Amino acid sequence: MKPRIAFILYRYPLGVSSMIINSIKLLVDRGYSVDIFINLNSLNLAPIEFNNESIRMFVYDDSRIPLPRRAYIHLLFRTDKLATVLLGALPDSLRLPLLFPDIYVFSRWLNRHLERSTYDYYMPVECRSLLCFVSFPEKSKIIYYNMELLDWNRFSPLYPGKAALKKMEYYIITQIRHVAITSPLRAEIFCKINGFDMSKVSILPVTPSGGPISAKSDYFRSLFGIPASTCLVVYSGSFQPWAKCLDIIGTVKNWPENHALVMHTWNPSIVGTQYHAQMVEEAKGLPIYFSYSYIEYDKLALALSSADIGLMFYDGSDANYSEILFSSNKLGEYLKAGLMVICSDLPSLKQFVEENRIGIAVPLEELPRAIAGAKNHLGRYRENAASCYVEKFCFEEYFDRFYEKLKK
Repeated sequence: MKPRIAFILYRYPLGVSSMIINSIKLLVDRGYSVDIFINLNSLNLAPIEFNNESIRMFVYDDSRIPLPRRAYIHLLFRTDKLATVLLGALPDSLRLPLLFPDIYVFSRWLNRHLERSTYDYYMPVECRSLLCFVSFPEKSKIIYYNMELLDWNRFSPLYPGKAALKKMEYYIITQIRHVAITSPLRAEIFCKINGFDMSKVSILPVTPSGGPISAKSDYFRSLFGIPASTCLVVYSGSFQPWAKCLDIIGTVKNWPENHALVMHTWNPSIVGTQYHAQMVEEAKGLPIYFSYSYIEYDKLALALSSADIGLMFYDGSDANYSEILFSSNKLGEYLKAGLMVICSDLPSLKQFVEENRIGIAVPLEELPRAIAGAKNHLGRYRENAASCYVEKFCFEEYFDRFYEKLKK
C-alpha cells in the first residue's frame, strides 16, 4: 500500500497556491497518495482539478453557515479583547468551539474522515488549518506549511481575534514535527517568534513549476482591445489595502501616454466591497482595465506574458508583508512570464531585484517615473527575468532537500 499524506486547507485557496500545488504533485511523483481536505468556499474561489488517481479531494460544504453562528463570530471579534479574555478563562477543550466555531465545525468533519485512513503525515496549510489539530494525539506527524507569519502583535486586518489565534497556533507549534516555510529570512523570523528549532524547518518558495514562457501571448490585449504599441502594465493578485491597489491606481494619472494598466484578481468576491468600489471610482477616465476571471494555475503565467511590466507593492506593516521575497505568487509568475518587475523598496526585495537586474524597486509615489524610464529597456529585463527564474526559482531543487528531511 502506498504511503498516504493528508493536506488540510481551511479558508486557503488551493488553486492559486503554487507552493502547495507543486508539493502535492511532487509527493505523488515520489510514490505517495495524497488526500486533500478543503472547504467549498475556498475551492470555488480558485477551482482546481488534479486528474490523478493518487490524489483524492474531500470538500466540506460551508456554503450555508447558519446565521446564529455568523452573528456570534461577528460579535466575538468586533474587538480582540473579548476573545483574549475568553482564551485565558476557558479550559483547553472549550477554546476551539467557543473562540473559533467555524474552525471547530470544520475540524469535526475533518476528523471523521481522518479516522477512516492511516496517514504517514498531516500537512495543514496556514494557521486556521493547524488549529484543527489542537486536540489531535499524533502531533509528531504534523508538517506545518506556514504561509502567513503570525507574530505576537495583537492586531491584524487579515486575522480577527489574532491574539487568541496566535496563542493557539503557538501551543501546537511546540509539539509538531516539521515546518515548511517560504524563505530563509522568514524561517529565521518564524523560529524567533515561536522558539522553534531551525533544523526542523525546510524552505519551499512560492514559485510556479515548468520553464519560462518563451513566446508572449496576447491574452489581456485581446480581452480588452489593447494594441501592441501600448506598454501594458499588470497587477495580479488580491485587491486589498495591504497590496496598495488603490494607491497604484492613484498614480496612473501621472503615467506617460500610451501606457495602460490591467488590475487582475483571481477572487471575484471582491466585487461589491467598499475597497473595490473606491478602486473603480479612482480608475474612471483612466486607461485601467479590471479582470475578475479566475485563470487556471497552469495558464496564469502565459496570460501574464501579454503584458510588459508586473507590479507588486506592499504596506510593509509587519514581517508578513515586509519579508515578502519568495513568499508572493506575484514574483515567480511575473518572472516566468518574462515581465519587468516594479515593486516596493522593502530592503530584501529591493536587494534581490537590483542584484538580479529584473526591475526597479521604488517608493510608490515614484512609480510614474519608474514606468516612464522602463520602456526602452524591456527587452533586457525580459531576458534577465527568464534567467533569474531558472536560476533562483527552481521549486524542484528546494523540494528535493525537503523530501530528504521527510524520509529521515
